[in-house]
Amino acid sequence: MNRLIAFIALVVLAVQVSGTKFTDCGSQSGQVTSVDVTDCPDSADTCILKKGTTKGISIKFTSKSESKTLKAVVHGVIAGVPLPFNLPKSDGCKSGIACPTKNGENYTYANNLVIRNSYPSLGVTVRWELKDDQQQDMVCIEIPCEIQ
Repeated sequence: MNRLIAFIALVVLAVQVSGTKFTDCGSQSGQVTSVDVTDCPDSADTCILKKGTTKGISIKFTSKSESKTLKAVVHGVIAGVPLPFNLPKSDGCKSGIACPTKNGENYTYANNLVIRNSYPSLGVTVRWELKDDQQQDMVCIEIPCEIQ
């Protein structure tokens, strides 16, 4: 019995440390299972965002509700203040997800974020949200980053 508990704990830990490090910041109608950011090593505590490049993001999650729409909203949080990032493609239903979402189904959202040369070089937390048709966060994740 103790071996079984230890094995389950090890599997849960392995799932949590695979992919880009992130924190769930209040996913209400979904459960995030993994996040992957282009060229951001799994072992990195901070994801480096180089100016003049584009970073791809992939978020795998399970929906806990049905929603006809999903809208992506991205902020850079600096000193606790959320500042909006421009996201040309904010329709989550055109970013790898077939809407409407269904309760209990697994989805993979994919999009890109342009890191503009005009952004200041500093540490930032990127908050990525997918809002359902009730304006609740189906997905809300935060990724520690540094703009260089």
